[in-house]
Amino acid sequence: MAGAASSAFAGNVNILWYTGVAGGAITPTYVANIETLATQEENPLFNVSGSVNTWNITFWNGGAQPAGAYNVLVAASPEGGWTQYPNYTSLAGAITGAGGTSSYFGSRVMLTGQDADWHYQNNPGPGNFNGPAGFLIDAINWAGSGSGMGGVMLATGDELDGGGALPGQLNLYSYFAGSGHDAGYDDSVNIPAAYSTYPINLGLTSAGLSGWETSAHESFMGYDPTLWTAINEGATLADPITIVSAQFASGGTGGSGVPDNGLTLAMMALGLAGLGVYARRTAKA
Repeated sequence: MAGAASSAFAGNVNILWYTGVAGGAITPTYVANIETLATQEENPLFNVSGSVNTWNITFWNGGAQPAGAYNVLVAASPEGGWTQYPNYTSLAGAITGAGGTSSYFGSRVMLTGQDADWHYQNNPGPGNFNGPAGFLIDAINWAGSGSGMGGVMLATGDELDGGGALPGQLNLYSYFAGSGHDAGYDDSVNIPAAYSTYPINLGLTSAGLSGWETSAHESFMGYDPTLWTAINEGATLADPITIVSAQFASGGTGGSGVPDNGLTLAMMALGLAGLGVYARRTAKA
């Protein structure tokens, strides 16, 4: 059984998922929903992207960064639905303590104004790949297939609904050269034809990324095109909503990246083999 199942997976993606919420009723619900997303990612009947990986998720709810070798850090969106808003103090401290993004993040980073994690749980929900589910699956697999610990930043700027800053709010965009941002609300998203076949957009359409009842909360301005590629835009073309590391924008999503501490995925797999499918998705405070 184990041998037959393993052939269906392209690789492992070890994910550090930052929520910044140590308590509150939303936390177990959020975690359960993301674990459902991981199950969908591993189901080739649902995951139409052409890349099916094994996701090993560690939830970081605040405090010291959990030890481990990670392929990608996902920063939860602060937009809507929380009974206790995320506190980004721990994430900000880890990044600045590492000397800034160049030493903290790996070769593939996504910055997006789309809070796909909230929309996955609410509207339009988790039912179709061509929507928040596929957006998250493609982005995480893409970022996790590079070197070091890539990043998927889900609407974590400092312009939020209500105009107030969250506890410990980190404007992650300010850590990336030439990536200014602007608060703007858009329910139409366009995937440029030139990037529609990139692995990070496979299985997705402009229609599937639109109509989320505020599909995007932020857009970018003045970013350096030599550093970033805009893989989707707002209703006004040339209004980028999601930007990714330009050098690797067309890169694959096979989950064969190198974790941030240089351990091989094979070594990680051996260490996790006996823990079981539920243990590898345990939420950690």
